[in-house]
Amino acid sequence: MTLTPIAEGVENTNYKLLTSTGLYVLTLFERRTPADALPYVVDLMLQLDARAVPVPRPIADREGRALKSLCQRPALIVSFLEGKSLLDPGVDACREAGGGLARLHHGAEGYGGFRPNPFGLSSWGPLAESCEQAADRAAKRRLPSILRALDRLTDSWPYHLPMGSCHTDFFPDNVFFSDGRFSGVIDFYFSCDELRAYDLAVALASWCFDAQNRFVPRRAEAMIAGYSARRGLSADERVALPLLCLGAAVRFTLTRLYDRLHPQNDALVKEKDPEEFATRMDLFYDMTTAGKGLF
Repeated sequence: MTLTPIAEGVENTNYKLLTSTGLYVLTLFERRTPADALPYVVDLMLQLDARAVPVPRPIADREGRALKSLCQRPALIVSFLEGKSLLDPGVDACREAGGGLARLHHGAEGYGGFRPNPFGLSSWGPLAESCEQAADRAAKRRLPSILRALDRLTDSWPYHLPMGSCHTDFFPDNVFFSDGRFSGVIDFYFSCDELRAYDLAVALASWCFDAQNRFVPRRAEAMIAGYSARRGLSADERVALPLLCLGAAVRFTLTRLYDRLHPQNDALVKEKDPEEFATRMDLFYDMTTAGKGLF
């Protein structure tokens, strides 16, 4: 048996695990994934796997238990998912990813578990307060625009839109492709019950910008088209997308800023620059001000 660290992780510590029966991934869960949330995650992944949605399959021990404890942290072994993520996904990849997210939503229908979004709208105010208390000069310059966006989101959040089990971290590095086609999705550890259109908004906010962090409308159009081909979007969902993208940008700006201000030194994870999503937050705020769509 051999263990190889996977340095790409942001929230948890991951290893490739090679055994006599094959290749797996071992995950040690860090501060953002509480142990009592993991049964929801594992059972959702099992349902998606049973419905032929390509996801890592949790591996149970001889007593039927998938969740264990290792190094004083919750731990899980899952099957290794073939395919590769894309560093700079283009229009065709965005269309494929949109269709893959719709497949995930269909596969999650009827799931009996419930988990409120631990990083949904109600968490963003307290996160901003925590950042404000520890803020350095750069954070103090950014916080006013975050608070401005939070005011808009609190006043206008579309609670009436359809909800269900969602991924809420559908970033390019969590989505795999093979021969240009969607081949799977990993890292379900933020999965929860949330607005389906918010899950799409997280994808739009993370996929539809180029290497210079410029918004690419054709990517957004392709992703929405790929999603809509498998799961239709209502008129209300389409209208709400810029606001929901603003919410996604605020969420990832805040969690990245929090991580920078409260570094975690004992985990094999990479911190990411909060300014990347802060810039996107400003763009989506302007869209909501102007009443513009995404394309």
